[in-house]
Order: sequence, then structure tokens, then C-alpha cells
Amino acid sequence: MNTAVVVNFTANFLIIIREIITYAIIARIILSWFRMGRSEVQGPISRILVDTTEPVFNLARRLPHRIGMIDLSPLIALLGIDLFVRLCLYLLQFV
Repeated sequence: MNTAVVVNFTANFLIIIREIITYAIIARIILSWFRMGRSEVQGPISRILVDTTEPVFNLARRLPHRIGMIDLSPLIALLGIDLFVRLCLYLLQFV
């Protein structure tokens, strides 16, 4: 198999995964506004979003992530995902 094809597939795969996780985080943020203080997750779509984004949020929550009542862990997660994918794409250039 041609190396260029594998590198191109891997780069496109990373970009698509980054986009899916980014949209899932944004959807979870928007849905959290409508829960109005309820801590339990209701509905299958909410459960999928929580299951998809919680591992990323857990990594982001290890850093200081609060300013008053504002939780910055989604922003930290989005920045971390973007930096990780950019680093991977940069390293793929040298393969």
C-alpha cells in the first residue's frame, strides 16, 4: 500500500474525528442551558453526547477550569483537541 494514501487517510480521519467531537461539545453546551439545574441526563441524545464528550471533559477538568460560576472545561477541551490534531497532522508530514 502506498504511504501517501495511508497518510492522507489518517489525516482526513483525524480531521473528521475532531469535527465530530467539536460539534458534540457544542451541542452538549447548548443542551446544558436547557436543563435548568437538573443534574441527571434525560433522553437518548443527551446520553450519547455525555458519553462522547465526558472523557474529553475529564481530561480538561484536571486543569484549573472555573472563573466564578463559569466552567471553562469545554473551552479547554476544544483547545486541547485542536492542538492535539494539529500536532498529529504536523508529525504526519514527516512520514
